[in-house]
Amino acid sequence: MTGSVVSPVLVGRNDEIAALRAAYDGARAGTPGTVLVSGEAGIGKSRLVATAVGELPGDPLVLSGGCLELGSEGTPYVPFVAVLRDLVRRLGRDRAAALLPPGGAALGDLLPDLGPAPPRYGPARLLEEMLSLLGRAAEERPVVVLVEDLHWADASSRELFAYLARNLTGAAVLLVGTVRTGELAARHPNWRTLAELGRSGAMSRIVLGPLEHRHVAALLAAVDGRPPDPARSVRIHRRSGGNPLFVEALSTVGETPPGDLRTLLLARVTDLPDPAREALEVMAVAGAELDDDLVRAVAGGPGRGLGDALGDLTGRELVVARENGYAIRHDLLREAVYDALPPPRRRRMHARYAAALADRAAPAGPAAGGTALAEHWTAAGEFERALPAAWHAADRARRQNAYDEQLHLLELVLDHWPKVAEPVGLIGAGRTVVLERAATAAFNAGRSAAGVAHGTAALDELDPAAEPERAARLLGLRGRLQSRIDGGGRDDLRRAVALAPPGASRELRGRLLSALAFVEFMAFELDDCRRHATQALDLADRLGDDALRAPALLVLGALHGTRGELDQAGGAFAEARRAADAAGDAHTFLTSFQWESTFLCDAGRYEEAVELARTGQSAAERLGQARSRGSMLANARGVPLLYLGRWDEALRVVDDALALAPPPLYAAYLRLIAADIAHRRGETGPGGTLLRQITEFAVRTVGAAEAKAWLVLLRLTRAIDQDDPDTADLIVGEHLATAPDAWPPQDTARLAVLGARVQRARRAAAPRNRRVAGEAADRLASLARMLGSVRTTTPVIEAFRLTFRALTDGGELAAWDAAAAAWRDLGNSHETAVVLTEAAAAALASNNRPGARSRLREARAIAADLGAAPLRARIDDLAARGRLTDDVASPGRSGTPGHSFGLTPRELGVLRLLAGGRTNQQIAAELFISANTVATHVTRILTKLGAASRTQAAARARESGLLDAQP
Repeated sequence: MTGSVVSPVLVGRNDEIAALRAAYDGARAGTPGTVLVSGEAGIGKSRLVATAVGELPGDPLVLSGGCLELGSEGTPYVPFVAVLRDLVRRLGRDRAAALLPPGGAALGDLLPDLGPAPPRYGPARLLEEMLSLLGRAAEERPVVVLVEDLHWADASSRELFAYLARNLTGAAVLLVGTVRTGELAARHPNWRTLAELGRSGAMSRIVLGPLEHRHVAALLAAVDGRPPDPARSVRIHRRSGGNPLFVEALSTVGETPPGDLRTLLLARVTDLPDPAREALEVMAVAGAELDDDLVRAVAGGPGRGLGDALGDLTGRELVVARENGYAIRHDLLREAVYDALPPPRRRRMHARYAAALADRAAPAGPAAGGTALAEHWTAAGEFERALPAAWHAADRARRQNAYDEQLHLLELVLDHWPKVAEPVGLIGAGRTVVLERAATAAFNAGRSAAGVAHGTAALDELDPAAEPERAARLLGLRGRLQSRIDGGGRDDLRRAVALAPPGASRELRGRLLSALAFVEFMAFELDDCRRHATQALDLADRLGDDALRAPALLVLGALHGTRGELDQAGGAFAEARRAADAAGDAHTFLTSFQWESTFLCDAGRYEEAVELARTGQSAAERLGQARSRGSMLANARGVPLLYLGRWDEALRVVDDALALAPPPLYAAYLRLIAADIAHRRGETGPGGTLLRQITEFAVRTVGAAEAKAWLVLLRLTRAIDQDDPDTADLIVGEHLATAPDAWPPQDTARLAVLGARVQRARRAAAPRNRRVAGEAADRLASLARMLGSVRTTTPVIEAFRLTFRALTDGGELAAWDAAAAAWRDLGNSHETAVVLTEAAAAALASNNRPGARSRLREARAIAADLGAAPLRARIDDLAARGRLTDDVASPGRSGTPGHSFGLTPRELGVLRLLAGGRTNQQIAAELFISANTVATHVTRILTKLGAASRTQAAARARESGLLDAQP
């Protein structure tokens, strides 16, 4: 063989290079872009990007960084440290520092060359500085930022990559990432982040597939330096699967190469001289780019011998020389070399590498070695050295607001704790301190379950009588964490407040009172909530502390909103936002957007609610809280979109938020939106699945009163639409007495309206049954009293009152029209159509056919526009029974056959399954109803179709076209 092992040219990737060039051209024109290059290991992602970037016009400033497999969970911002180092090297230290804000930059914590960082800074500052730095650098020449191996990205790098992708507007910057497919589980957070970026339109994808045979032949020709043998190229194409790295490896072996890939790759290093092999093993253990000094320190070879070894490795193209040092050419080769090392030798090399890192970091202090030092000492089994390294690295991660990484490192400390003799002496702190810091890091990272576990372990080690304030602080933290999981936590917070009486630390007591008021508000314990929030605000005012004022004002604003006092609520929320912003309290700052949006929605100001929640979501992304507060802001945005009838938009908001795997309580609220829309569209399968998920959550959850109220209303609506008034009435009776005290006012008003519809359905099903008539009258009286107990006055609640009046006061057409007008004015299109349909029924009952016709036309147009299939079917059925079908909509447009035999939407659904040969039990399972209810529906179907058997009913349905209707 005369050629190189590595092809000197890139083959078969012209379209992909053109896509990268197009993205770069767009960035130069002022439309920044993000490109993700993905594919299996060895497919040529790095080669493609390097080739494409090297050919870009305009002399771009190319800044590169890569993610590391070893220690990736605990080392924050790894690739962006390399990007910054690249920028300083290209521009010079002074010129790079001039692009940053004066007075200290947070980026100085990542790269000391940029100057000292401020003592404290918020979680968004580092993100904003990186965004600003790249934007200002791009004012002089285009910038390309390349982040390799995103599948190993730490959480902070993942968030920064996503932040840049969403916010690089108007700058000539192209952001490129590479990711190896097949590396991560489907639920890994990196996949969720990349999926969310793809849905938001912030990223384009280039997926590298295998090379075709003709491209493999061209690659072999380039490697061998001569035309390929056709038979050999066919064999290598088949064996390599079109993977370029495998093609190159197969090109160096004989006609009977080893069977597995690892052996194939290792075959390239078996004949290396000992110094070269040891240097290669050093780089495999390090898992990172190494300079001469570090390779020498670990390998222990003399300078000349090391130089020869590195020359040999680069000559064989196993190692590449870069500006900062040397790296193994491909991760697959690194992994094969690493895995081939005997475990004792591997541990010894980890120890030597850790010692070299420690010596290099010693002048800068104990935290300078970072996570890599902790991870290498751990891999070496040197736990007495790994534990303090992890402890100091965790403190550095906390300073950088890298809470996921801090939590990982603290959990590493806890894991090593029982493995060493004197852990307290090694770090100067007890295990309880580590647990408390881990619980706090989990809270900041949105990892609530882990936080509860660590907080509980810390509390188990404390004596509240001896350390009441510390116990109070931990109980308060655990209560807030539990609140995020299921809306609970009140017992912990009440105990915490009791342990911090008025004579204790006013600051601690104020924080605990605000936190308790917060969870009491979520549980609708409003009297206690108001008392505790007022006490917290009084303490904050006496201390002049914005950090204490903000959460207290937030809760008091919410209490105003609950009473419908939107002006006072808006003022309190605005002041809470100001105080939270001044104090750096991102949680309260973002929650103020969420709650104010919710109250605007409750008042029927849906468009305002959508825009305010959208603003809050953008702020959550900027502050790195897209998963926690951002998911609840997505809920606050999705609910008014649901009421406005913008269902597809609402579902996109829900899907994007769920992709971030939010805490269980937040996920439940998001699924409620999706379940409600599925029900309104008649999508029984997805809707049933979502309801089961939410119900399982509710059964295991102590709090979450608002979510449970919505779930009850969904179950009630479902029972009404399934023509099951008895089950619906049981649901109404179960919650009639407790709803006014435990539910939001709007949900209580909705329960009253749905309950009135249930009683009307019960009367219609048994018009001559005096017992049913008496029960219905009693129930309506109770519902009227319940609705009268709602003291809040908003346009939405007024619309519910008008609807209740129309349902219960004789059904005069004027009453129905007043209710329809109220919903129409609010922009709630679905409720408008429902009430118009009921108004049309009232008109038909009084033989007012023109009145029924006009109302059904409007209702049907709304239902068709929304895609509300069950409502549209109900409208068409009413039109057919009133002989108005031709006037309301033609059968072809309605999607309903000309003769529906008076079947309800639920009966049509049962009929389709019956005609498919399903038994009653099978139909019940598929539609999530009881077998007895199915039997009742089947009896009604046979009667309406005039059929004597199920077979005859199915035949009649086919003849009349009933089974051709849209479900």
